[in-house]
Amino acid sequence: MTAMSTKPFEFEKALKELEDIASWFESSDVDLDAGLAKFERGMTLAAELKTHLGTIENRVEKIKARFAPGASATEAAGQEDPDEDEDEPSAPATMSGQTDLFGT
Repeated sequence: MTAMSTKPFEFEKALKELEDIASWFESSDVDLDAGLAKFERGMTLAAELKTHLGTIENRVEKIKARFAPGASATEAAGQEDPDEDEDEPSAPATMSGQTDLFGT
């Protein structure tokens, strides 16, 4: 039995593929069966991209919290909570109605 290797998520490649699918749908000659397969692939890519962006947003929020006024010296030095699991993506963190990565 061979071990499965985990390949890092390639955000730019997935985004480009999703853009290509969207462009394909904008063309005048769209085959219904091919369209259904492309739609399904596009939805899969969109979900993966959203999950990845949520993970990145959570990491940004943790970094911002470490350097916020009142953060302890241990937090600012980059020591993280040993109970946190960085490998597990979670829902995007939002603060006071912020909905995107940069809080705009």
